[in-house]
Amino acid sequence: MNRTLIIKLLREQGVCSRANLAKLSGLKKATVTYIVNDFISWGCVREVGLMQGDKGRRSIGITLAEDSYYVIGIRLARRNFKIGLFSINGRLIHMKQQQIESGQSPDRTMEYIINNIHAVVDQVEPDKILAIGMAIPGPFIKQEGKIAVLTETAGWGNMAFKEELEKHFSYPVFMEHDANAGAYAQIWYDKTIDKNSSLIYVAIGQGVGAGIVYHGEIIKGELGIAGEIGHTTINYDGPRCECGNRGCLEKYCSSIVLARNIARKRGRGEQYDLGQIGEMIEVGDMAAMDEFRTECRYLGYGLVNVVNSFNPSVIILGDEMSHINDDIMLEEVDHVLKERLLPEVYSNLKVKVSKAVKDSVLHGIGAICINEVLGNLELYLVK
Repeated sequence: MNRTLIIKLLREQGVCSRANLAKLSGLKKATVTYIVNDFISWGCVREVGLMQGDKGRRSIGITLAEDSYYVIGIRLARRNFKIGLFSINGRLIHMKQQQIESGQSPDRTMEYIINNIHAVVDQVEPDKILAIGMAIPGPFIKQEGKIAVLTETAGWGNMAFKEELEKHFSYPVFMEHDANAGAYAQIWYDKTIDKNSSLIYVAIGQGVGAGIVYHGEIIKGELGIAGEIGHTTINYDGPRCECGNRGCLEKYCSSIVLARNIARKRGRGEQYDLGQIGEMIEVGDMAAMDEFRTECRYLGYGLVNVVNSFNPSVIILGDEMSHINDDIMLEEVDHVLKERLLPEVYSNLKVKVSKAVKDSVLHGIGAICINEVLGNLELYLVK
């Protein structure tokens, strides 16, 4: 625990003296010195010269050795996947992205993922990589390592992700639900967030999910599917969802639904991509604007249920839909929440769009990997 605390402080401070680490951590100076010396011997921390200390004293600065070790983060979505190489302080070093073609089998997609991981590994010395993490869309049954159902696509239910990756790589493999990874990114990267607040990160992308954070801990539920708000009902007699429910939220608002509905309204067979949709909204295209506003209102209806269920202090909206036009999204969501929540609840709720990193899910799974490594340093770093 002490080692993890010191690494956390070094990540937050950038450069820090041993004396200041002792002050910030509350640990004895001798304890800090002992821990830092271990870190230096393992190569994850280095000294960077003199810095000004208390009362004019000069002391040796300590920092994380960013180029010493790395982790690999993978984000799987319905239409694409991303693979990122992260330094141990959470900086994205290199990223590869590939589209998933319509009708492409899960086995072929995993083959492409594995090939792309090899390409990322080739960017550094392989023995400097400590772990691989993969963020999976849900409902993801974490205990089984499998997806229960994945809307808008088929065949993923039998994929054992962890086992597949472990067949090809000798690194430890960690799995997490994508919205939980997104929530973790807010804790790691957003300096404005109170880490002890009740926070919900909502990923509005190719599906809809939520990562629920209470006092710094992610609430996962019995099977690991807590936060599957995309499969909560906003219309009891709505369209049938692949999960078996009717009127699921993500049948009314997601980047896939948005692209499909705009194409249908404009009589276009081929769907628009999100860049095109953003440009259409920017120039005032009414079909695109109306559909986007409608789906943002549907999101608001879903968030009313979330707020009344979990009473968070902060909701952070993220992922593809939030990148199209965050002002419109916040305007429509706020209108619904103000109209449908108790005044006392609404006045104590803050809603914002994630700005900490470009892709919270990818950065979040990288951060989860790093945290696992930092929590078990001897296991990963002691040769």
